[in-house]
Amino acid sequence: PLHLPLPADQVAARLDTVAAATSRTSPFAGEGLHRTWLTRTRLWGFPDFTSVRLIPAPDGGTFVTIFARARFGHSDLGVNRARVEDWLARLQSPSL
Repeated sequence: PLHLPLPADQVAARLDTVAAATSRTSPFAGEGLHRTWLTRTRLWGFPDFTSVRLIPAPDGGTFVTIFARARFGHSDLGVNRARVEDWLARLQSPSL
């Protein structure tokens, strides 16, 4: 998991910003420290899910785990991995 030196509520706010800026993505389930977003594929609109769990760390920071997956099919051509890597990079960005 990624460790950010911010409290969980601040990481959650940053995560909302990142998800809202992702095309074809909307909140799907959960609240607080464990949530899932739905992203529709560009061509056919198939659903992909991205779930995030925020775990407060003893040092006051937050551990972030992200799991993305396609709902249908056997291959997503790497789009879910790319989304996870993008979200992690954007969460770490000081300009967010």
